[in-house]
Amino acid sequence: MTRLIINGRDLHRFKRRASRGYPREVYGILLGKKLKNDTFKILRIALPRLVEATYDYVIPDYDEIDRIIAQSGLLYIGSIHSHPQAPPTISYHDYMHWENDKVVGILSVRKRNAYKVSELKFWKKNTPLPVKFKTFIPGSN
Repeated sequence: MTRLIINGRDLHRFKRRASRGYPREVYGILLGKKLKNDTFKILRIALPRLVEATYDYVIPDYDEIDRIIAQSGLLYIGSIHSHPQAPPTISYHDYMHWENDKVVGILSVRKRNAYKVSELKFWKKNTPLPVKFKTFIPGSN
């Protein structure tokens, strides 16, 4: 069973970016290291430039992603993106373009009158249940 341990500061920053970017999708990549027993520690969520961002999908700058990965010294674990006004589940488009991601994170951002609410789930390909995750704060014990 895959598990994730995620940098809480970067996750908070991604959620804030997705809320501000609403109603457009926001995209990031998950960088980290593999621990034992199919557990991954996400040390960084990087936000590459986007070539295109619509209400339905994003097209990231793949050359920039390659540079970010090479410069980080970390493993590419997967990606994370928002689904404005949609559930945090894998869409047909997400599934059809799923290539090297060990996991994909989906952040649902929904507008409610005066505020926005969100729900986050991570998925492993061809599994019916979301991947369990917890956060950590870098530099704290």
